[in-house]
Amino acid sequence: MSTPERAGWYDDPDDDSRLRYFDGIIWSDRTVPRQSRQTAPVAAPGAPGTDVFGRPAGPGEAPARTGAPQPPSPYGQGRPPYGPPPGAPVAHHAEPTTADGQALAPFGTRVGAYIIDSLILGLINLVVAGWAFGLWMWDYMAFVLEAAQAGDQSRVEELTPDALLGMLDWPWFFVGLGLALLVQAAYQIGFLTTRGATPGKAALGLSVRRYDQAGTITTGTAFMRVLLPLALQMLSWVPGLSLLVLVLNPADLLLPIIDPKRQTLHDKIAGTVVVVGPQPRGSDDRPA
Repeated sequence: MSTPERAGWYDDPDDDSRLRYFDGIIWSDRTVPRQSRQTAPVAAPGAPGTDVFGRPAGPGEAPARTGAPQPPSPYGQGRPPYGPPPGAPVAHHAEPTTADGQALAPFGTRVGAYIIDSLILGLINLVVAGWAFGLWMWDYMAFVLEAAQAGDQSRVEELTPDALLGMLDWPWFFVGLGLALLVQAAYQIGFLTTRGATPGKAALGLSVRRYDQAGTITTGTAFMRVLLPLALQMLSWVPGLSLLVLVLNPADLLLPIIDPKRQTLHDKIAGTVVVVGPQPRGSDDRPA
């Protein structure tokens, strides 16, 4: 007997006195006695007036349900049984904000602003303080140049640390360091009190304010904010204490990653935060 083209009850290929159900792929083990000889298949399972096997429903036997479509099985087809329904809004983690709802600056954006400001400060210091550092190392650079012109590299290699320190003109070093610190303080305090942001922060849409009150900060608050960076810059030139800077400086800059208010150490000293968006002009001493 040939294989049927669709599922249904057909003459049993092994026994003409019964019917066997073909599920569309293979012959099943389900059989029923044959009532009358026929070649056409009986009704498929689920047809009106039949039971779940496609047989006519007997007295008192509920026929198979028809009409309303049955929901598809969640296994192996359709959408998974878990997860949000189609069209449901996707939940997002709320960004931290200040007390009055202004979004705090993301850490990556702060890093970008820090790099921009560092480049600008480096160029300014090259002009303002570079000449002083040049005079500080003038005798040493002249010594190296003379050894190079004479082709005597051993003169530089045999230079002892004490001899090197003796070649440096230390008063000019302190002049250069003082100018560099002055530039950094003026840069930070000047821009934060007048614009609410340094050029690097303004370029990336950030500003500095107090956590509990909007507006540009006062000179006193700005000075407290720059106090720690200035101290770390000075300590970096002191032998021994420079190792402390290697710990404090990264701790200061990386603290916003874990801090709920995304504050650095110098932010906590001044009570400030870096936020997204500009600040209205004004004082941080006015009532909230």
